[in-house]
Amino acid sequence: MEGQDPGHSPRRHQPRHSGPATAAARFIRRLIVLAALGCAAFLAAGMAYGDPRFAGVLNFRLGSGDQSASRQGDSGQDPAGQDSTGQDPTGQAGQPGPDRRSGGAQAGASAGPDGTVGAPPPGREEAGTPLGNPEPPAEPSTSYKFLAVNSDGAPVGYSPCRPLHYVVNASLAPEGAAGLVPLAIQAISRATGIQFVDDGATDEQPSDQRAPYQPETYGERWAPLLISWTTPDVTPKLGGKVIGTGGSTYYSYGTGPKSYVTGSLELDAPQMATELERPDGTAYATAVILHELGHVMGLEHVTDPVQLMYPEIGAPDGLAAGDLNGLYQLGRTPCRADL
Repeated sequence: MEGQDPGHSPRRHQPRHSGPATAAARFIRRLIVLAALGCAAFLAAGMAYGDPRFAGVLNFRLGSGDQSASRQGDSGQDPAGQDSTGQDPTGQAGQPGPDRRSGGAQAGASAGPDGTVGAPPPGREEAGTPLGNPEPPAEPSTSYKFLAVNSDGAPVGYSPCRPLHYVVNASLAPEGAAGLVPLAIQAISRATGIQFVDDGATDEQPSDQRAPYQPETYGERWAPLLISWTTPDVTPKLGGKVIGTGGSTYYSYGTGPKSYVTGSLELDAPQMATELERPDGTAYATAVILHELGHVMGLEHVTDPVQLMYPEIGAPDGLAAGDLNGLYQLGRTPCRADL
């Protein structure tokens, strides 16, 4: 109706009782509305309770996805959709956070296999065979879980054919902390066969958005694993009773296999200082570092309280059978001369 006041709609008077044909049409319309409402409620319930049949219904992906780098670790869920567990605040060695770390971190990078923006030239320091051999576990155990697996079911890990460089920001390291990181790294190296290279001290600060490739700082190779003694002010994920976090960034070409290329580990220096004052403080602090290095290598939390990868660190006895079996598998991932 032209000239109608937009604030008012023309109203038609309808009879109080409709005829048979009109009533049937209204009945059908009501059925359609009720069906739509029922479907919406069903979908909402599925999403609210985390039903995997509904979890991906509203999920979508931005970008071409030709190449990707994603961080994961003490996080909650791996970007590839792997399940993960949370943590209890008591004796926490990490807390699920938005970086999915790797458990982790929503760090991202794009690059092609020719070493364009976002990645170094491929194959730097990559040997033709693994640099070391993981120490076979003394006893079998299935009490381990991976942060991510590839489409063939193999765990995502670091290439065993190149060294894993690391740097340490120890500016806030508490008294009694000297030597803890190297000892923990030695234990992880024995369990995985991965050869670690200490690149010394750094003033780089931890960041959820840490770039995996920093040629201006570290040259034309993947950035080293960053280990930081820090505070919750710098790393908010360390708030509350969370004493450490750790995780790694994986890289892949399109839908090809993923491999970790770098990572980071953060330790709450004030909390660790308090722990180191206790009689068993050194053992506890070492267990925290080992736990976080487990995440860096690709281990997820487990429900077996005997394992070091259990969310709570109670009486720390070092790496248990499940931890060692999981690390052994992570040390047998494929070499990646293409990365």
